[in-house]
Amino acid sequence: MASAKPNLSPGARLGRRIGIAVFGLIIGGATAVWTIQILYAVFAPPVLAVAKDCRGGSRDLLSAVRRASIAAAAESGDERAALGRFRAALEPEWSRRASLDSLCRTDPKARAALAEIDALRYAEEHAVRYEAVGLAPQRRRVQALYQFESDGPERPAPP
Repeated sequence: MASAKPNLSPGARLGRRIGIAVFGLIIGGATAVWTIQILYAVFAPPVLAVAKDCRGGSRDLLSAVRRASIAAAAESGDERAALGRFRAALEPEWSRRASLDSLCRTDPKARAALAEIDALRYAEEHAVRYEAVGLAPQRRRVQALYQFESDGPERPAPP
């Protein structure tokens, strides 16, 4: 079965080609712009704050992870609250993390330390999620017990 081609005038064919080209340019241009934005976000993140010293910045990151872990453990809310507290406690040190890559470029030990600190941060974040799901309800029950105990023993009403 042969497909029937409509007999289009030369002007209609030209209009159809122009329409297809414009559509292709719009879609191709938008795709190219979005692809470039994604590539910049992944491979060239913006440096919002700059660290001054490679090793000192690494130590600051490590202490921030420890501080964030303690802060998240103190949270009695749900997973979202614990994770929010963890991420908030990482600042301001982690805002300088991107600048440490260029500072530590020539120091192999410092680069290895940065990789380990990054891995620790993500492991701690995972642990916060895991603990928050399982421990948050238990922590709330224990807190309720403390409040119950602090209220003191019930006294009988006077006659």
